[in-house]
Amino acid sequence: MNNDGRIHVLRILDHHGDTQLEFDPEETKTVRDVDMRFRDLMQRGFVAFDVSTQPGKVIRTFDPNATEIIVTPRFAGG
Repeated sequence: MNNDGRIHVLRILDHHGDTQLEFDPEETKTVRDVDMRFRDLMQRGFVAFDVSTQPGKVIRTFDPNATEIIVTPRFAGG
């Protein structure tokens, strides 16, 4: 657990449900693994939101200091 006492989480909301990847930003290997998963999802057209603070914001690169990131497929409609 990091200095702020919180475990950070990357939440993936997709057809598999709500998958949560918890990580400590001070653990290099875990951060690297989560970053690789994040990059893979971005390459597949997903969109990510840093909801660590309100209002949340769209992000395009992984930020290990974000306490909660939500990743979803792009929305389509009309």
